[in-house]
Amino acid sequence: MQPLPNHICPLCGGANQCAPAQAGSLDVTCWCTTAPVSKAALARVPEHLLNKACLCPRCAAGLPAAETTGEG
Repeated sequence: MQPLPNHICPLCGGANQCAPAQAGSLDVTCWCTTAPVSKAALARVPEHLLNKACLCPRCAAGLPAAETTGEG
């Protein structure tokens, strides 16, 4: 069995940093195995993406999406 190649957080659209998805192998440990994941964040995942796309660390922690200031 291989992980799904979903690299986008279903809540914010940013990179989810899913190591198994990036490696294409479930033999790689992901950051989410040792991090607490907000139940409120999981409840916001669209039904069609449940168990198909990982949250990014920020959304998993229940933090608001990072805002772009436009400065540069």
